[in-house]
Amino acid sequence: MKVVIDGYWLLNGPPSGRMVVKEIIRAWGRLHPEDQLTVLVPRRDRAAVQLDHPTVEVRGTRAPVHLLAAAIALPVLARRVGGDLVVSQNFTPLFGAARSAVFVHDVLFQSNPSWFTRLERAYLSLIPALLPRADRVLTSSSTETRRIREHNPRAHQIVPTGLGISRAMRHDAPSRPVDGLLAGQFLLTVGRLNVRKNLSTTIEAAVASGRVTCDLPLVVVGEPSGRSEALSSSAREAESAGSVRFVGGVADDELRWLYEHCRLMLFLSLDEGWGLPPIEAANLGARVLVSDRPVFRETLAGDATFVDSNDVDAVAEHIRLELDTDHQKPPLTDTDRQRSSWSGVVAAARATTEK
Repeated sequence: MKVVIDGYWLLNGPPSGRMVVKEIIRAWGRLHPEDQLTVLVPRRDRAAVQLDHPTVEVRGTRAPVHLLAAAIALPVLARRVGGDLVVSQNFTPLFGAARSAVFVHDVLFQSNPSWFTRLERAYLSLIPALLPRADRVLTSSSTETRRIREHNPRAHQIVPTGLGISRAMRHDAPSRPVDGLLAGQFLLTVGRLNVRKNLSTTIEAAVASGRVTCDLPLVVVGEPSGRSEALSSSAREAESAGSVRFVGGVADDELRWLYEHCRLMLFLSLDEGWGLPPIEAANLGARVLVSDRPVFRETLAGDATFVDSNDVDAVAEHIRLELDTDHQKPPLTDTDRQRSSWSGVVAAARATTEK
């Protein structure tokens, strides 16, 4: 089978987008070495792309944005190489004889438009506009499958695949990201810094717990992205005092160290299609306090404590309980880890060619 894969985000996309495309390519090469893979990346990135599988061919495109690369350049490339299947992210190819599978991360911009800027909504609106052209729509969770179906009744074959965590997160040696940060002496929250991640409530609850101090800080990992959230005065004061520390984006080996050595990982996002950080944290043995949302009940049942993410007092009380409870989280079993696998994505995409 000849497969053409959308690699536009491989080097310079959002963290989750980079990781998803990299791991799909890696898993595909491992599971189906007989398939011929061609990956389309921005031309400026082509020389820098390094993939583990030696038979993957990398092609470049001049398309200035991901939308044009996926919708136009990808099917043109598939026609040139005689592709049987095109696998894209978010945007479906506009034309072409090859079968198409599009991985849609989420349609939160449809269910909760207030979380996005006007420009983001305009750009993302092309996702549902193109969706009926896909032979198969892939997404990470059953929860997101229902959301996509509710808002896009004309979409075909919406299939939940699950996702894994990155190979680097599992195999690279952990590296301490911040000088002076002590193992077991910090709380952690991870994610893009925007209104959906509910960071202000996270910080306010951590401060209200009375446990977060300069000696036991809350470490915030992530870069600004999308519609921002104004932090409260108490959150800003905590940052100034050193009990809340913003460290920006970190490498996978540094993030692994943070997950493995935090006292507690907080993830109070208002909603997600999958929600990778708490899954990564749980896989690496962290204790996790997460929003009580359907997607997390699906992906983290038995691996996290759930809380109303809009109730500062309730979150603060849960933080105190978690920190005061001296128990070790048991390691995940092989059955647990099956929820964090890339084989399901590859199998679902490959099945698109079946009649």
